Amino acid sequence: MAIPREEYDRIAAERIEAELESRREERRYWIITLLVCMAWCALGALITRLGFALVLDRETADVLITSGQGIAAGGVLLTVSYAGYVRQKRGLQ
Repeated sequence: MAIPREEYDRIAAERIEAELESRREERRYWIITLLVCMAWCALGALITRLGFALVLDRETADVLITSGQGIAAGGVLLTVSYAGYVRQKRGLQ
């Protein structure tokens, strides 16, 4: 039994709309992930800047500088890892 042309067109339009919505959701997901990564980098940069800007002894300044860099790198790594895990769990490979 053949599918009527109107029904076929309706199914095709629904499929296209679902694909576009899926792409929008995927784009939104990665933009939020990017913004969270940028927040980690800003926090790490702030702590690193405090190590350079404050008049502290050398050891404390080194701790602040190293901590800021670690927070930025670790935050980005954890955020991207978590985003990949959630994406895979959702079945969005």
